[in-house]
Amino acid sequence: MSAKPTADGTPQKRLNIDVPDELAKQFKAYAALQGKSQREIFIAFMQRCVRRSTDPKQDGYSPQDKN
Repeated sequence: MSAKPTADGTPQKRLNIDVPDELAKQFKAYAALQGKSQREIFIAFMQRCVRRSTDPKQDGYSPQDKN
């Protein structure tokens, strides 16, 4: 099932994941404290993950640094 496009027409994909109940409660509280929606925080997290995987030097870390 696909999600509706955003107001500017950006296509979206619905992700449906199960998480532990306590973690979900903590995440909801965290988002509220940040003044952001859970969706905003989750998208920002995903974007950081993708940037790190495509540009490892961005955070000053490189897989070669393991040696």
